[in-house]
Amino acid sequence: MNLLIDLTLLTGILAIAATSLLSRSLFQSVIFFILLGLTLALGWIRLGAPDIALAEAAIGAGITGVLLLDTLGHLKKTGKLDKDEHRPSYPRLLLAILSSVTLVVLLLWAVFHQPTPAIQLHLLVEEALPDSGVSHQITAVLLNFRSYDTLLEVGVLVLAVLVGLALQTDQHQQDSLPGLPNPLLHACLTLLVPAMLITSMYLLWAGSDRPGGAFQAGAMLAAAFILLHLSGIKLSAQLSHRMMQFGLLLGFTVFLVVATSSVIGGRPLLAYPDGGAGLLILLIELALTLSIGLILLSLFTIANSPPLSSRSGGSNGH
Repeated sequence: MNLLIDLTLLTGILAIAATSLLSRSLFQSVIFFILLGLTLALGWIRLGAPDIALAEAAIGAGITGVLLLDTLGHLKKTGKLDKDEHRPSYPRLLLAILSSVTLVVLLLWAVFHQPTPAIQLHLLVEEALPDSGVSHQITAVLLNFRSYDTLLEVGVLVLAVLVGLALQTDQHQQDSLPGLPNPLLHACLTLLVPAMLITSMYLLWAGSDRPGGAFQAGAMLAAAFILLHLSGIKLSAQLSHRMMQFGLLLGFTVFLVVATSSVIGGRPLLAYPDGGAGLLILLIELALTLSIGLILLSLFTIANSPPLSSRSGGSNGH
């Protein structure tokens, strides 16, 4: 029975992906892309990775789908898309399919022919897990064993968002996507947003001993922010510019303070003190959850900001 479910799910994923690529309607392609993200989330659940499934549903299907729909609306509005039909270039499509199949075959060959590693990393992780401050392997790796990488990744992401916000116009012109005055949406939000906030906090707390953590909690928080944004309640307009910057920088700042405090105490960078690793990781994840939520919201508003050509009046003059 389980094999039948998995085969049906795999067939559905391939069929939806092919339909999204081959559809002549751009709108239908985007809708099938969103459906593909939701179906992939089910696939991740079947693989026992609910944290990745949640991120796929919230970001891969939700946020990315909204951005694609908004881009399609902008293309129609500006006249760059004359009609909602497109003819795929079959030679290029065939080349893309051939390349994808070749890549899949190479990856499968690499998986089944990989050499036995000299060092069993998963055994080392299990051995060091009691001293990591958490009991889940992924959280321990991300925020303890390879926390340098995570710190730098957060820093790059924050820097990219701050540069994008700096290139925007003034606060009243930042968002070109109007609110949706839909009574049903507003009524649903009164039920959805509190549940999403509670789920976000649960994912954050659960990350220490099961799938979850700051990124999944931040993705859920961002989804709630974007729903409020679409309903006309724009957090970027309600909060001051300084408060938004503070929220964006909070996670990276707390992470950096914890990292440097260990150096001041005579330990290596990001080497947590004995017995305090769990509390410091929780503090970092609390700050990162808010920052990741605001980062994803900012990426959404940046994508909906007017293009540079419209800001300069569409000409080369002043």
